[in-house]
Amino acid sequence: ANVLRETWLIYKHTKLVKKIDHARVRKHQRKFLQAIHQLRSVKMEQRKLNDQANTLVDLAKTQNVMYDMVSELQERNEDLEKRLTTLETKIDLLGVSLQALPGLITEAILKQQQRELARVHTQLSHLTPGSSEKSWTPPPLRRRKSPSTTPPTTSDSG
Repeated sequence: ANVLRETWLIYKHTKLVKKIDHARVRKHQRKFLQAIHQLRSVKMEQRKLNDQANTLVDLAKTQNVMYDMVSELQERNEDLEKRLTTLETKIDLLGVSLQALPGLITEAILKQQQRELARVHTQLSHLTPGSSEKSWTPPPLRRRKSPSTTPPTTSDSG
């Protein structure tokens, strides 16, 4: 409004009068330039406010995105903790099973040896008559000496 008023006054004091008052024209030209400067300043302030409003909107959107991401991370963390707990339980069960394994292996080997001894005993009792009344004991095991541990004989050296 000030810009329009000052342009009108400049026009009025230059074109509509018979004698031009240069001091008044310069005064209104100064006021006209000040009004233009004020208009530019106001527009700049409006732009700044619009930018700040847009920044606030962007900030709110970013905050919502961050909240969603944090929520998702918390859910993933809870899922991972559940999976970790399940794995720990399974590892504990495996540890218990592994501790019981030597005893089970020993028991299985003993049963297998007893069956083998019973089979050998029945075979021997069928081969020799009247031996079923006697208890059979296996012969003692003889260990063979390896050639590297036997002392050399005199026939080998001469």
